[in-house]
Amino acid sequence: MNRAMKLSLAISIAMLALSGCNRDENEANPDSTALSGPTANAPDPTEKPADTADTAATAGTTGDATNATAAMDPNAAPGTPNAPATGALTQADAVGLVGAVDKHEIAAAEQAKSKKVTGDVAEYANMLHREHSRNLDAGKKLNPNEGNPEVTAMEEKGRSELSMLDQKSGKDYEKAYVDAMVKGHQEALSLIDNRLLPAAQDANVRTFLTNSREHVAMHLERGKTLQQKMGGAAP
Repeated sequence: MNRAMKLSLAISIAMLALSGCNRDENEANPDSTALSGPTANAPDPTEKPADTADTAATAGTTGDATNATAAMDPNAAPGTPNAPATGALTQADAVGLVGAVDKHEIAAAEQAKSKKVTGDVAEYANMLHREHSRNLDAGKKLNPNEGNPEVTAMEEKGRSELSMLDQKSGKDYEKAYVDAMVKGHQEALSLIDNRLLPAAQDANVRTFLTNSREHVAMHLERGKTLQQKMGGAAP
């Protein structure tokens, strides 16, 4: 073998040895190439972002609370308080209803006088006319709501009752009149106690309703006494 061939072979062997060393170094550090590439700073696709998880959890809690509220009150509109109870009265409504009672008692007393009632019944009718007229005037100063549907219904009911009462005469009328006054004042007293006084917030309105109640209670007792004197309630 000549000298040139020996030199070429030696160079080839050296290059092969060097290549083998580089390959061993790469195998010993497999991550060195990956960390230096463009994906070195990319997020781990298996990791769930913390903010997204927290937001979802918060939304779930809020949704559960809203659903629970709706379940407790299915009629409640979202974001609004419950509507007030049906049939609640304002102070003006309360004064208007007392006015309807006063007007009916005045009209009944006028009818009784036109029927020529006598004795205790005549005195009773005169008292009712006088005191309910005063009470009606006092109520007008408190701005009553005379257009309330309950006021209208009460006035219509009173007219109907007086129309039936008007068909009687003499002692039959006197007895029926007193019976009607007892019944009417019992209903008025219950109305004032259960619905009108609870609606009063203003001191003047409460004083008016309290005074009205005292008069109604006194009229009721006078009517009961007169009713018993005349032989009890009509059948």
